[in-house]
Amino acid sequence: MGVTAGLVLPAWLTACSDDSNGPEVKYDGVVGIVGAGAAGLAVADYLISKGIKVKIFEASGRIGGRIKAIKPSDPIYNELAADFHVELGADRIFGTDSEFGNLIKLLKVPTVKFREEPTNAQDYYIINDEYSTQAEAEARGDFQALKIFRETGLAAYTGGGSVQDAAATTSDLQPILNSWLGNAYGSSADRIGANALGEALSLIEHDKKEFMLVTNPISDVLTSKYARALKRVTLNSAIKAVNYSGAGVTLTVLDTDANTESTVEVTKLVVTSPVNVLKDSSLISFSPALPASKTSALSRIGMDASIRIILEFTRNNFFKKPDGTGPAPAFIYGGVECPSYFFSGVGRSDKNLTVSLTINGPKAEELRALATDDERIQRILDEMDVVFDGKASLNIRKRFPEDGGTIISVIKDWTAEPYILGGQSYPLVGGTNDDRVALAEPIADKIFFAGEATDVTGEFGTISGAIKSGERAAEEVVAAILEENASA
Repeated sequence: MGVTAGLVLPAWLTACSDDSNGPEVKYDGVVGIVGAGAAGLAVADYLISKGIKVKIFEASGRIGGRIKAIKPSDPIYNELAADFHVELGADRIFGTDSEFGNLIKLLKVPTVKFREEPTNAQDYYIINDEYSTQAEAEARGDFQALKIFRETGLAAYTGGGSVQDAAATTSDLQPILNSWLGNAYGSSADRIGANALGEALSLIEHDKKEFMLVTNPISDVLTSKYARALKRVTLNSAIKAVNYSGAGVTLTVLDTDANTESTVEVTKLVVTSPVNVLKDSSLISFSPALPASKTSALSRIGMDASIRIILEFTRNNFFKKPDGTGPAPAFIYGGVECPSYFFSGVGRSDKNLTVSLTINGPKAEELRALATDDERIQRILDEMDVVFDGKASLNIRKRFPEDGGTIISVIKDWTAEPYILGGQSYPLVGGTNDDRVALAEPIADKIFFAGEATDVTGEFGTISGAIKSGERAAEEVVAAILEENASA
């Protein structure tokens, strides 16, 4: 739970973490919180600030949920060429004036907007196995049409079907569509509902600029802002059953280390579990069962397989055009086996040799079906070699390269995490934002819901969305307590 050196809270924020002045809200009960990711920590922080007692149950052995980084203290870090932390989950922040963006400003954490000065990194594209610069891609009329659809057309779209149906782009630009509006939102363009995604995009109010943290991993921001909540976390404690039939809520808690169960009583409960966990009654069951409105909403919200692969190269000139010159790459879009290649060192290091590959949806499922990590990496390299004339395999970093060596890589399979089971939520065809409203609705003023899947402001799948959902759920808890106090 430690914080990397260099991240210092402003004095007024550290003062806010002193909750010794007496409760603002009188309440003798204890609010349980399922999950110590961004949403759960936000819930806890808000309630603690009101003087309400909380207990956070985290199924895994660490804080952060789908936020995780390779830090200098991690053994694998010494094998990497990167001289910066490498994110294995959320890696960028969307919106300099978003909920999380504003928090980062308050904490004065160094950031870089990598497509702007001083880096001016550029996006590149794979079109029909040919490598194209931004300028080359934008010279195509069909690319311009797809870009307009992405930026404004989808948000205004009112037809039905999938994003792929709605875009109706040319076949050779389908992979770029999938990179932009399929893989980026947790799945593939033929699985994501166009109406619901367009509706969500129209709700976003921030500037939509992407940026990264330079010196601190994203987890540092969470552990700094929510430091007082960390003391309320019990790790390796999975909630297996929730019984809210009585006056309070009885939890069946599995100690995932000792494989033993116990029961804990709380007065109210906030559930921040991911969609795939909520759908699996063998992981968490509710008594009484969840209302039909919630199960119906869950049936229209998907959550697919997700894999992050970190690869490094001995040189990256072959990623530039022409002849190894030109702007540094930020992203490569349009791959089939890997829809999105992110150069995570841009703006943070002179060593822009680390490539972060995000594979969601069907392609992640295909990779998971392969027997070994070597096969998974080779599938990616085979695609890159077609585009870069064999230079990807030639320049991949290896251990003991003089003897043939083995490829240095890190693979994080989020689907294999037993209480996460995938990447992020996304709307299925036929879904709407009302599904997230229904999923977020409290039950009997005792069971409340948070987490990125319950964000109703268009920011599902993001840290800002998770935090906003946590704050919204915490406000609902306080409102319920105040109403009870008033009627007592």
